[in-house]
Amino acid sequence: MSYRRDFVIGLKETRDFYTRLLLRSWIKGIIGFGLAGGLTAWYYLNLFEIQVSTPVEILISLAAAVVVMALVALVMALATRWKVAKESRRSGRERYVQHTLIDGFGLHVTVDDREARLGFDKLMKVEETKKAFYLYLAANQAWILPKDQMEDQAAECARLREIFSTVIESKRLKLQKNG
Repeated sequence: MSYRRDFVIGLKETRDFYTRLLLRSWIKGIIGFGLAGGLTAWYYLNLFEIQVSTPVEILISLAAAVVVMALVALVMALATRWKVAKESRRSGRERYVQHTLIDGFGLHVTVDDREARLGFDKLMKVEETKKAFYLYLAANQAWILPKDQMEDQAAECARLREIFSTVIESKRLKLQKNG
């Protein structure tokens, strides 16, 4: 039971990770902004006495809510992507090679000359998305295993799912059924 691969973690992978974290943590706020947008549309329809049927009034309010939520999420995502790019340039570290070994003893990750070893019991969670596996060390820190860098993506993803399903309890796993 082992898996070994080197991944190049660049701006794209880092942006995706932090944008995902931000949108997940702000989902209730985004919904709140959407509700405010929908109520505002309903208010102005009534304020200006625009004569539309109740179903159309509801549809306009819902459309306004969806548009506001999409705009808020877009602005937040773009701001996060900009901040990540700025921080990467500032630190001089826009890309790095992450040597990853997953075996029966846990995770072994080496970046530059720094090596980290972590038992599976120390992982906060493992999450799989369409783009990557995220091995969370903390709520806002994870090792990233980008799928687009895997030679045989289907086989490697299946192997990773098998390993993680074997060594990590299901409540800490969010894996896709078949990628």
